[in-house]
Amino acid sequence: MKRKYATLAAALLALAVPESRAQLTLLSNINANQTGGFSAGEIPAFDRNTNRLFVTSSGSSVYRVNIFDMQNPTNITEIGTVDFSTTFGTSADMLGLSSVAVDPQGRFGAATLIPTTNATALGKIGFFNLSTGAVIGTANVGYHPDSLTFSSDGSRLVVVNEGEFNPSATTNPTAANAPGSISVFDLSGIHSGNLASLPALSATTKDFSSSNLAPGVSLSGIRNPNVAAIGTSGAFIAAVPDFTNLANQDHNAIEPEYATISGNKVLVSLQDNNGVGEYDLTSNQWTKITSLGTITQTIDATDTGSSISITQTVKGMPMPDTVSSYSANGKTYLVTANEGDARVDDRDASRFGDTGGNDSMNTILDSNYPSGASGSRANAELGRLNVSRIDGDTDADGKIDDIRMFGTRSFSIWEVTDGGLSLAYDSDSFFETYIAANDTAGWLDSRSDDKGPEPEGLTLGSIDGRTYAFISMERNNGIFMFDVTDPESASFFGYTRTQDGANTPLRPEGMAFISSANSPNGQNLLVVGFEGDGTSGERVGVYSVVPEPSTSALLFVSAIFVAAYRSRNQKKRR
Repeated sequence: MKRKYATLAAALLALAVPESRAQLTLLSNINANQTGGFSAGEIPAFDRNTNRLFVTSSGSSVYRVNIFDMQNPTNITEIGTVDFSTTFGTSADMLGLSSVAVDPQGRFGAATLIPTTNATALGKIGFFNLSTGAVIGTANVGYHPDSLTFSSDGSRLVVVNEGEFNPSATTNPTAANAPGSISVFDLSGIHSGNLASLPALSATTKDFSSSNLAPGVSLSGIRNPNVAAIGTSGAFIAAVPDFTNLANQDHNAIEPEYATISGNKVLVSLQDNNGVGEYDLTSNQWTKITSLGTITQTIDATDTGSSISITQTVKGMPMPDTVSSYSANGKTYLVTANEGDARVDDRDASRFGDTGGNDSMNTILDSNYPSGASGSRANAELGRLNVSRIDGDTDADGKIDDIRMFGTRSFSIWEVTDGGLSLAYDSDSFFETYIAANDTAGWLDSRSDDKGPEPEGLTLGSIDGRTYAFISMERNNGIFMFDVTDPESASFFGYTRTQDGANTPLRPEGMAFISSANSPNGQNLLVVGFEGDGTSGERVGVYSVVPEPSTSALLFVSAIFVAAYRSRNQKKRR
């Protein structure tokens, strides 16, 4: 009954708030590619001291950070680039420039650099001058570095090294596999006069091997798509590993994705492992590794037509990409964008209805599931849904009793406790429900069997004493805005579809919130980087943020929404 009322409230809210009430106003939509650039726009970073915008550009032998003048947010102009293309010798030796960040003290900028031989060679972080764009130098970090996070005071820089599985690397199935980790730089001795010393800094890099875990912490129970258990060719796995048994755990297969810093703690999303790690900056150890379990959602699971039917109930693993943290009522909360992610070669995933071939689900489902394409395994129901082959064994017999989808098509707020994480709020099926009611042109039904609209990017912003979350939908090009001031009663506050005529930005990814105090025009701004589709859509959008509700209907229906969803989200993490 709770789900019935939650779904009704979501539908009422979706119908009551038309797209024209979106709270984001587009100021600029610029081509993120400067001359000779390629695949730009994915991650933006803003420097409040120079009013400059720094944007990643990575691909086709070009690996650099593009620089734009943003003194006038309605007329952004190109300045130059920071070129890292020869970091590992030649551009052919480089796989990607994955992220960029700006020191909050305005001393320097940083970018993460990945070598082509990412399974055997360490990645690097590149430092550059914010005013001139000159490369200062590079320093070694872990394998396959991805996101960058500065502490608010600039005393620490955390690099998340994903250690992403490389199916073409022959070393992966051995103990030499490049492990995921984080690298921490102590910046307390860095000032504007000694930036040349940055490349000489030695990072503290910690993977998830037992020596880096605090007493009492282990990988027991953490989802682990390791190569030894799943294999790399031939028939897919036919028995679910027991990951409570440490013999089945491989720390090389822990893949951290994104970090947020709260005090002396670093909270890191372990996306492929459906977990969150907590790292202590004082002890330099992993002090908690928490499984996020499952959240039951009602979704549209079929891509066989153009109509949207949000009627199928299934358990999803959050598997968050971007995370952020904030404080409320004396407590710390973690906000997660629950994108979901299978291994890069998809050997931990199959369609629920598959009955033949190497990836048939018949070999791994328990006897309570029919062997043929009937019942819930029909294409018109859950049959087309991509589900995990290594999750859902509830009675420890090696067979799946209860399927698990990748991601939950939602965002969640978790209270950070001494014991780990406690679910305070989940947006449930709201994203799909709202889009289906208000933005059918932006709905890609072909994604319904995978991860739906795919919430990926996330950032938080404070406006007039209230905290807002911005969540980007990679697959339908939309951005949702929620008021999360009260973590247990988050409320919808706006939606914007980010397309703009001929110059259509595609696939919003990285976002940066700029408060009015730090903004060049005195407005609260949201900068959005778009990764595009490889041929177009690589753009950067700058939006002004107006948080005030526009109608009494919004307030009224939001109240219904909050009450119903508060009831709905009392469910516990399993």
